[in-house]
Amino acid sequence: MPIFSSARTTLFAALFAAMPISASALTPEEATDLTDTIVEEVLGYVNSDMTLAEKQAAFRETMDRYADTSAIGRYVLGIEWRNATPAQQEAFADAFREYLSNKYGSQFSGYEGGEISIGNANDLGNRGIVVESTVERPGSSSIVVQWQFSDRSGQPLLIDIVAEGVSLLTTERTAIANMLDRRGGDLDALIADLPTAR
Repeated sequence: MPIFSSARTTLFAALFAAMPISASALTPEEATDLTDTIVEEVLGYVNSDMTLAEKQAAFRETMDRYADTSAIGRYVLGIEWRNATPAQQEAFADAFREYLSNKYGSQFSGYEGGEISIGNANDLGNRGIVVESTVERPGSSSIVVQWQFSDRSGQPLLIDIVAEGVSLLTTERTAIANMLDRRGGDLDALIADLPTAR
C-alpha cells in the first residue's frame, strides 16, 4: 500500500472495526483526503478562543457532515433500535448526536498542541477503507489511530475510529447498553438523560 501525504494537526477528539457496513466506490486516496479535511476543520476550533459550549456545537456540526451518525446510533442501540417506535428512534438519534458532541467535545483541551501524521489507507472490501495515523501529544506517548470510512449511505462517511485497537463504536455500544440497563430498559429515560451523560 502506498504512503499518502502526511498532515500535522490537532487530534480529532476520540470518536468512533466491528460494524457490518459495506463499501462501494470509495478509494483509499479519497478516504485519506477526507481524513485531512476532518482534522483540519476540527483544528480550526480546537485551538481557538471559542467557549467549550461553542466547540461542542462545532464538533456536532462536524460529525453531522462527516460521520454516519444515523448508522452509528442504530448500531450502538442494537436490538432496542428495532423495538423502538419511529418517534423513539428519531429522539434517540438526536440525543445520541448531542451525547457524542458533549462527551468528546469536552476532551478537546487534552489534545491541544497534539499532532497527527497520516500514513497508509487500506481497502478492507465490504468493511470500508481504513486510514492509518499516528497521534502525538505533548508529554504523552504516541498512539495509533485508525479512521474507518464507508460510502454505503450514498456518500463517504466516517463509521468508526479505533485508537490503539479499541473501537470507539464498540465502546459506545457497551456504554449505551449499560446506561439502558441502569434505567431498567426504559428507552425514554435513556433518551432524556443521554445528552448530559458521560
